[in-house]
Amino acid sequence: MLYTPLAMEDIYPRDPHDRELTAWWIDGRLCLIRRDGDGSARLERLLSTDPMDYLDERFQPNRLVSTMIF
Repeated sequence: MLYTPLAMEDIYPRDPHDRELTAWWIDGRLCLIRRDGDGSARLERLLSTDPMDYLDERFQPNRLVSTMIF
């Protein structure tokens, strides 16, 4: 554990090969999507206040997302 006023990005710089996240609405829920190097899209994070959304298999982390939404 680090006790410092610095931001985590200052201590641990981001990987230059790391892809940026894109916010998309999928089935009425806000999701963060990451594009892979091969062009496929994966669900990185679900942003929801409904606990049942996190139990839904459609919103599991690292799940392939249809590229039709892009």
